Amino acid sequence: MNDEPEKIDLKGKEEAEPRHLTGRTASFAGAVAILLTLFQLYTAYAGAFPNLIQRAVHLGFVFILAFTLFPARPEKSPKERFSLPDLLMMILGVICSIYAILNYDRIMLQPGESETRDLLLGLVATVLVLEMTRRILSWILPLIAILTILYAYFGPYFPDAFAHRGFSPTYILETIYLSTSGIWGIVTGVSATVVAGFLIFGSILYYTGGGEIFVDLAKGVAGRSYGGPAKVSCISSALFGTISGSAVANVVVDGVFNIPLMKRLGYRPEFAAAVEATASTGGQIMPPVMGAGAFIMAELIGISYLTIALAAVIPALLYYLGVTASVHFEAKKSNLERIPKDLIPAMRKVLPRSAPLFIPIAVLIYFLVQGYDPTTAVFWSILVSVGIYLLPIGHSPPLLEKGKNMLAALGAAGKSIVLVAALCACAQIVIGMFNLSGLGIKVSEMIIGLSAGSKFLALFFTMIVCLILGMGVPTTAAYVLAASVAGPALVKLGVVSLAAHLFVFYFAIISAITPPVCAAVYAAAAIARSNWWKTGWLAVRMGLAGFIAPFLFIYRPPVLLIGSPEEVIWASLVTSIATLALAGGVIGYFAGRNRWYESLLLLIGAALLIKPGIETDLLGMVLVAGIFLIQKKRRTPG
Repeated sequence: MNDEPEKIDLKGKEEAEPRHLTGRTASFAGAVAILLTLFQLYTAYAGAFPNLIQRAVHLGFVFILAFTLFPARPEKSPKERFSLPDLLMMILGVICSIYAILNYDRIMLQPGESETRDLLLGLVATVLVLEMTRRILSWILPLIAILTILYAYFGPYFPDAFAHRGFSPTYILETIYLSTSGIWGIVTGVSATVVAGFLIFGSILYYTGGGEIFVDLAKGVAGRSYGGPAKVSCISSALFGTISGSAVANVVVDGVFNIPLMKRLGYRPEFAAAVEATASTGGQIMPPVMGAGAFIMAELIGISYLTIALAAVIPALLYYLGVTASVHFEAKKSNLERIPKDLIPAMRKVLPRSAPLFIPIAVLIYFLVQGYDPTTAVFWSILVSVGIYLLPIGHSPPLLEKGKNMLAALGAAGKSIVLVAALCACAQIVIGMFNLSGLGIKVSEMIIGLSAGSKFLALFFTMIVCLILGMGVPTTAAYVLAASVAGPALVKLGVVSLAAHLFVFYFAIISAITPPVCAAVYAAAAIARSNWWKTGWLAVRMGLAGFIAPFLFIYRPPVLLIGSPEEVIWASLVTSIATLALAGGVIGYFAGRNRWYESLLLLIGAALLIKPGIETDLLGMVLVAGIFLIQKKRRTPG
């Protein structure tokens, strides 16, 4: 029996399917993608060009690839080549980029002084960014960008709470195109340097066997435990999350292997899909990549990337502890099958194969700890990864085959950069209009006003705003939007900047599994052929730790490594027990099947452990331990 679908229709997914290019068009796209990758590697080694120039070259390549790879209308546009309108948009995109480079000095030294041709090219560049993003990532983010542009223009006509003086079309276009506040802004800059480097790193690791090794390692670690296939999904998604920045990408890569396996062993399609969606979404909070959001966060709040990545470690582990515990309790409750022994690879064979994967990651961590910037650190990690792969070790493929595989990795890296660069450029338009019109400040003031000074209410309203802004929008864009709108409100209420931005970041991510717009769930449900609505709410139950963790950032700062070692250890212990109790209460199983009041008491215990204070900590521990012992005794005969 083969449960893998013949055709996977990722309805509502974040990213569009690219064309299946053939012949010269495929060669052209591959060559441009490799050139983009080589440009990024060169600037990672030699140092980036001045900001606007680096970003303009980056987007120039992206314009070419975007309009080559992605059709305007998938059902009517050519599927194996680009069309004449596509070619025209490529040329216009390159002209806009080159013009910005040639006028670098004037733009930087004389901002706000524009000519007719400047404004015309600014309008063209804006339309191209919106169209490029629409093709790749659907209409949601471009529509938000258009609405913010209209808001900047029609400011005087809005109700008093949202009214502003309004700006002329000339000033709006100057902001978008002739400054570093628009499409050449800081978010595009992060895409053109750090994010591009990590995407190349992830592509090389994947093409040199990383994806297969992740799954084999996960099978070896958890395959024979209760709920083994689902736990394999959790572990492999967490590992793949270290090199991937997309929940949907995680689902597609892991899900086509793990979901059919779970279904063959008797797991309900909704359960299999929910596990995959929840685990894959967590990959975006797993350092070091964190869905590219960590790099943008570092720029926005002026904190080193290493500090953010380290702060995210315990929360990420708590998230996966919650998902894995939910899987374990459901497996025990429903007596689900384990993976057959003959499908589990021997660890003595897997571990030697994992060296090309983990040595470069170790090099990356070493350089970051030594204080090197992320771009430099990832460059040397890429170099080490390529070097190890090309060495003639054991029964490795011939050098020529390795070379072809490496070219494929470089080409795939260039194409993956297009996805992030498009959303960053479009999100940067939104940020530029937010800053110009003061919309972010107005929403922050509204959140503070509604909360009446209550930090908890402000956090609750911020959570709702982040979940709404994240609907159908990839993680990086969702975080950028939410940080611009809701982040300042938390900071004004005295929340530490790092905690405030991680709070926003987590809920922007969790939107990927939160109905009604939940891209990761759509993708997993398509593979499992399950009901997406049931899958979505089951994913929310499994991912409850992801909903709780952001509140811990505010009320228990030691989970972000803020505090003494003793405080960090205690907070980690207490929140781990709370996560287990939460999973047990929601699933209905802890040390045994729950009675209704035991589920309620486990949830109360989890709430007590989440609330800071030694009294509530001890009371929560006693309550959870009591339920555990009662169920153990009930299961033991005599």
